[in-house]
Amino acid sequence: MHGAMPIRLFTLCLVLVALLAPSLRAQDAAADLKTLVETIQGKLRAGQSSAEQLAPELARFETLLEKYRGQKTEEVARIAFMRATLFFQVLDDAEKGTSYLKQLQADFPGTAAALNADRAIAAIADQKKAEQARAGLVGQPAPELNFNWSTREGLKTLSSLRGKVVVLDFWATWCGPCLSSFPQVRDLVAHYAAADVVVLGVTSIQGRVANLESAVISTQGDPDRERGLMPAFIKARDMTWPVVFSDEPVFNPAYGVQGIPHMTIIAPDGTVRHNGLHPGSPLPDKTAKIDAILREFKLTVPGEKKG
Repeated sequence: MHGAMPIRLFTLCLVLVALLAPSLRAQDAAADLKTLVETIQGKLRAGQSSAEQLAPELARFETLLEKYRGQKTEEVARIAFMRATLFFQVLDDAEKGTSYLKQLQADFPGTAAALNADRAIAAIADQKKAEQARAGLVGQPAPELNFNWSTREGLKTLSSLRGKVVVLDFWATWCGPCLSSFPQVRDLVAHYAAADVVVLGVTSIQGRVANLESAVISTQGDPDRERGLMPAFIKARDMTWPVVFSDEPVFNPAYGVQGIPHMTIIAPDGTVRHNGLHPGSPLPDKTAKIDAILREFKLTVPGEKKG
């Protein structure tokens, strides 16, 4: 992870520290950790996020763990957990971060931090699987999607769109980044209005519809109502592309969808050519990829004469 995301995640960890141990702040280990994290946050806000720039703080973690050696308390375990978090979320060093988490599990069994380490290691494994799925899918046949509802009459499966370039945009009504990318998706649809390109918004039953009314509409246990609200949502959000509900979850493991929005580009022969893109990326980035596929299959590229 890079950019602003590590800072936000590390800030979240500081909040968790405060929430998990409000009554322990006066104790030495908790106070030392709070001071150290605040120092790191200050550096991150100043754009100092490399291992070299954070070397004094990394050394301070070692000093604190040595200072409290033998104390198998929650407060000391949190110091170890925050050290591992720093390597994952800021320094982008998953190998060392995992090593520190495993050390934490061994040194502080039964603590909340050790439980969090268990969860973090499991999440890392899931992320690796998703990354492998995303990368491994490129060049392979696109996994089938089955649609139980569609704004495009008669559209029941992804494979029925063979012969066209298909751009899948995995999304949900509650996903703010998905909605923020709609203007870019709209531009993409307009660009290929006369081409053999289908942009398809893929969602699944979520049990709620957000961003349609002032409050979230619960549709738990009533999928027909959720699907019935979609036309109003589409109109309100000016979605100019077909939208489908798939039987498969929107966080589709076959496509390595670990977060949404998630865009996949499929060639006319049904093979995946690009996976894990962001629909909000600049239009030229997407059109360059799609145009290359259209040329490969001798289909018309907007603005070009067919050779």
